[in-house]
Amino acid sequence: MENISHIAVPYSKALFMLAEERNILGDVWRDMLVISSLCNSNRDFLLMLKSPVINTEKKQKIINAILKDVLTPVTMGFMRILIDRKRESFIRDISIAFIELYKDHMGILTTVVKTAVPVSDELRKQILEVMKTQTSGEVELVEEVNKELIGGFLLQWKDKQYDASILKQINDLRRETAALNLYIKGF
Repeated sequence: MENISHIAVPYSKALFMLAEERNILGDVWRDMLVISSLCNSNRDFLLMLKSPVINTEKKQKIINAILKDVLTPVTMGFMRILIDRKRESFIRDISIAFIELYKDHMGILTTVVKTAVPVSDELRKQILEVMKTQTSGEVELVEEVNKELIGGFLLQWKDKQYDASILKQINDLRRETAALNLYIKGF
């Protein structure tokens, strides 16, 4: 999970329980995807949420103008409550925490694979097969290209990591070489 504020977790759990109680869990999950995407793609929106200069009423109007036709009434009401309680700076973190709660509830295991070049279809298939042994649900594969890895791959899921990159092997070799004491006394 991303590094999120501890304040976000209870709020996301409260929204999750409310959505589950009203049988709109999927709808609220889609709302949280929209909010997370908006916060990640629009720096000005995120800065507005965190700004102590913009008052509560103005933030309510901005949120309403942007999202009232996009989000469910439950999510819009939740956003109003957050803003009234001066918790709007945590909206991004709350959306991320909610998404993680939803994935856990639905048995979705998010796996990040980092490679130096785009993942081939064959490697993607092998990774999905291996990761299906880690969950009884479905596997969501997120692919990232990181040229610093040089070759190989890095897999991350939950709090685990498997590093089979060339960069790791080079760094391991450096550490092993640095640990060798090549000094021979009296030579």
